[in-house]
Amino acid sequence: MQINELKKMSMKTPLLRYGLCLLMATSVCGALRAQQDAITSQFTMNKLFINPGYAGYKEQGTLTLAHRNQWIGFKGAPMTTVISYDTPLKKNELAVGGGLMYDKVGPTSRLMLSGYFAYRMRLSNRATLSWGAVASASLYQANLTDLVLTSEHYGSTDDAFLFNTKSLVIPNIGFGGYYFKKDHFIGISIPAMIRPRLEKRTLAEQTHMNGRYEPTIYITGGKMFKINKDLNLNTSLLSRATLNSPLSIGAYVSGIYAKNYTIGLYYHYQENAGIFFQWQIDKQIKVGYSFDVATNMLIRTNFGSHELAVNYALGGKKKRIVYPRYF
Repeated sequence: MQINELKKMSMKTPLLRYGLCLLMATSVCGALRAQQDAITSQFTMNKLFINPGYAGYKEQGTLTLAHRNQWIGFKGAPMTTVISYDTPLKKNELAVGGGLMYDKVGPTSRLMLSGYFAYRMRLSNRATLSWGAVASASLYQANLTDLVLTSEHYGSTDDAFLFNTKSLVIPNIGFGGYYFKKDHFIGISIPAMIRPRLEKRTLAEQTHMNGRYEPTIYITGGKMFKINKDLNLNTSLLSRATLNSPLSIGAYVSGIYAKNYTIGLYYHYQENAGIFFQWQIDKQIKVGYSFDVATNMLIRTNFGSHELAVNYALGGKKKRIVYPRYF
């Protein structure tokens, strides 16, 4: 359920409803910061879902699994699970991938299947510019009749909450660019460019509803600083911009010891702050864990958010990777 849809419904009726409060709370990050895309704090291990140009970056087939429980203890809080795979093709300038995501927020849920394609241009010996495209299809549901509603007027009802949206298929397309060298990267992407409606217009009672998915622009960047032979400092920025919503900006700083152990901090302005750990167990398996708490009024309503991510590199016959892929 989206912010503009809820505002229009609230003007149609004087009801004060617990369900509406729940939907509003779980649709924002911070003070009315609308966030329609699923959020992952371990984006450094899972950039593919926000930028298709990232496909093939690690120069080998990579399987990623991530699960996030947001706002523990808050009824109807977001829960997201993603799995993805990407790999370069035999011709090094091409890469492909695929992903599956399940995202649940309150009475709404979305199951999304995505396919990725990237064309990579070698600008110099160690500089690459990758252009990516993604096509996706989501199965969207909104079980509004499951909400417990309260009203100022005994026996009052709100027609907007009498109907569910079941098995609505939402197609979309997106694009992204990703430039990287050994010690830095820059990315810009719009993973979903179409503005589809989020309800089936088959009933006359739903004609006043106007919920839509709004595209989000992502801008990312990062720089690696070598402290000594065993320690590197990694810095990254993540910015999200959605129409009619405040700009979201996050900063990540981490230290990488012996190329295998990472510990870092991150902060999203007026949203959350957290800590994350990553361990490169061997050449194939990397695991990451993060914990964050809200830095706004939501801190009083929950016990923080947890996220676990795993990267698994599949062996192949590709040539030796020239330098480690820290981003």
